[in-house]
Amino acid sequence: MIRKAKQGLYDLLRRSEKYTKTDMVYFFMSNVWFNLGRVIAIASGLILTTAFANLFSPELFGTYKYVVAAASVVGAFSLNSMGGALMRAVAQGKQHVVPALVRTMMLWSVPASLVSTGIGGYYFLQGNSTLGYGFLFIAVFNIISNGFGLAKSIIVAKGDFKHSFFYSIPRLLFPIIVIVATLLFTQDVVWILAAYFFSNALGSWVQYLWTIRRFKITGSNQDVSETITFGKHLSALGFFLLVSGQIDQLLLFHFSGGTELAIYALALAPVLETRNILDNVLSILFPKLAAKEKNDAKQSLSLRLRQLTISAILLTGIYIACVPFLFTFLFPKYLPSILVSQALALMILFQPRGVIDSYIVAHGEVKKRYIAVLSSQAVEFILFCALIPFFGLWGAVWATILSEAGASLSLYMIYKTL
Repeated sequence: MIRKAKQGLYDLLRRSEKYTKTDMVYFFMSNVWFNLGRVIAIASGLILTTAFANLFSPELFGTYKYVVAAASVVGAFSLNSMGGALMRAVAQGKQHVVPALVRTMMLWSVPASLVSTGIGGYYFLQGNSTLGYGFLFIAVFNIISNGFGLAKSIIVAKGDFKHSFFYSIPRLLFPIIVIVATLLFTQDVVWILAAYFFSNALGSWVQYLWTIRRFKITGSNQDVSETITFGKHLSALGFFLLVSGQIDQLLLFHFSGGTELAIYALALAPVLETRNILDNVLSILFPKLAAKEKNDAKQSLSLRLRQLTISAILLTGIYIACVPFLFTFLFPKYLPSILVSQALALMILFQPRGVIDSYIVAHGEVKKRYIAVLSSQAVEFILFCALIPFFGLWGAVWATILSEAGASLSLYMIYKTL
């Protein structure tokens, strides 16, 4: 009975390929494992967010989110996008570059960690020990997390989604368990931040060790220089992506305080998790694009864009309808976040642009990516700086939506020239 059901499903997927123009068996199986992992990630994130929303005051939660956002900005001064270069190399059969790239990533993280140490010292002198310790934690764990965090790029590039799912469970659950356990025992932000940084760094290290063993990766200097050069180009662009991606939270904390930041962060978190459903498709698509000849990969973009656009519209509608129930039952202290979250859900509509970005990265179109990223991030930075100081929370919301629209327009214009 089970065998017949499997065969029937297999036949159905194969027949559907004449409409979808893709390997549906590969897509279905990859998506199953990706979505199982996403379910666990969403559930874990929901548990953590619920714990923060109900055990932490909005002001303290806002302080925690400020330090986490600052950690991303500090990480932006390292080779922040080496993962993209590593994915491209591994997808092309050059996995031997991994150890050298990890060492390079750690080395380039040292200057940013030194700067973070200096910022921590400044906060101590100002009498703010909470932020002082926060930036010291960033300095210590920035090097570890940046280096060993490359493991997830290897797994995606290999397309080994089944084993990735099973081995990602401890990586997802361990930080959640540590942070929630800490929340139950203390309201001290310093201890919560220590739990966050330590658990994530340890999880990255363990996942890296498993990945090296799973794929029997041994180091070699061949192709390393070319991959690092490409990674530096991506990181120069990634700097603007990471900084602009966190500037909203940094400015909101500075101009409106921790409570407003908490409302915004809680409204944004489920939107990003929902949008990650479409990111699963992009992750599955990337190895296929990287392995194809440039012209063959280009010809498939139009169909993929249409497919992802339809999915994004449906996903946005479902989210807007469901989010009031989510907040009413799980986050009763944050009911003002409902309307904010529904507005931010418009971000999902612009996610299909990731198909174009995946093609650009997969085929080393560095110049085009510079144009897309620099133009869109400049617009985003200007919008945040212009709107947040005057309009606070809603300034951040509309700046976020408008910047997403601008980024999509920029990539679409590049798509028309491919």
